[in-house]
Amino acid sequence: MRPPSRAPDLDRQALLDLVGENYPLVARNLLKPLLELFSVSREACGGDIDKFLIMLVVAIRTTEHPLFSTYSQAQLLSGEIPVFPSLGTNVRSVADSVGAPRETIRRKVGELVEAGWIARDNGELRFTALAYQQLAGARLAIEHLAVRNFEVVRSLVRRHAAGSV
Repeated sequence: MRPPSRAPDLDRQALLDLVGENYPLVARNLLKPLLELFSVSREACGGDIDKFLIMLVVAIRTTEHPLFSTYSQAQLLSGEIPVFPSLGTNVRSVADSVGAPRETIRRKVGELVEAGWIARDNGELRFTALAYQQLAGARLAIEHLAVRNFEVVRSLVRRHAAGSV
């Protein structure tokens, strides 16, 4: 019995080329979990996908803080940490990040603060435990998207190694 072949290690550009060349083959498997993420996110944000984009920007600044990765999922979900540590961001930075008018972002941030999803601290926007709890469906969809994308690319790499793509 032949041992399973090890897929070659490809650099980022080689992986991008492989996915690009085979996009028609994998598009459905890449797009379906992305659509699920957008659908769940829009629903969680009351039909306003811009609010989810704002939450993504604030979440990225949160995950960049060195303390964030030291917490367990249970701690984050419990509310034990009501406002997460963050490198912080502000309305102007969020507007620049998502390419939306500052006034629109300011108004929507106000709604997110009122909902308890974002806390303001000296002009900095911070992610709250309430948002983390109420965006659980979106987080789950992100996890599914990550796993599905990994599976798709891994399959392409294996097929490439076997000479079938």
